[in-house]
Amino acid sequence: MAAVVDSTSWTVGNTVKLRTAQGEEVSGQVFAYDQPSSLLVLKEVGAHSGVNNIRIIKTSGVLAVISDAKPDQPFDMELPAVDLERCRKREEKALQQAEFESSRVGEGVTKEAQAIFESLAKTMPCVWRGKTIIVLDSVTVEEPYTPDSTHSDADHTATRDRVRMVLHRERERLGLSGN
Repeated sequence: MAAVVDSTSWTVGNTVKLRTAQGEEVSGQVFAYDQPSSLLVLKEVGAHSGVNNIRIIKTSGVLAVISDAKPDQPFDMELPAVDLERCRKREEKALQQAEFESSRVGEGVTKEAQAIFESLAKTMPCVWRGKTIIVLDSVTVEEPYTPDSTHSDADHTATRDRVRMVLHRERERLGLSGN
């Protein structure tokens, strides 16, 4: 059970060091305190120069205030400007990454089929087209995803043979029966 901690420690600008109910020691500058929700926001020094981390802590999870120091100078209440263009670029990059990752998950395929896809994709570019795996834009691997269900046109037989060999080894490695 968490101890009752004097809320005067939560004065904005104070530098505090806390021990949480999980035994973790946390230190930082009080950035905000919301009494109705009992939430404390600490600004911690980040790993990189000029970068800070924000930690939100439920005060009922604080066992003890190890130290509490008032600021030498008035607390700077001004927030840094937000670069909206940079935010848009980060969002766009995150959406592209999410789309890429979701394109690597087959819809309506078995766990074994997904494992085969992931194994092939480690060494060769692969995409799903329905339940068919397309490797290097020229070889198809259809259900039941065995070397015998691997096809290509006449111009890509060497690539097809390579995919068959990798597929055979990956199926063995995954412990799947059949070719």
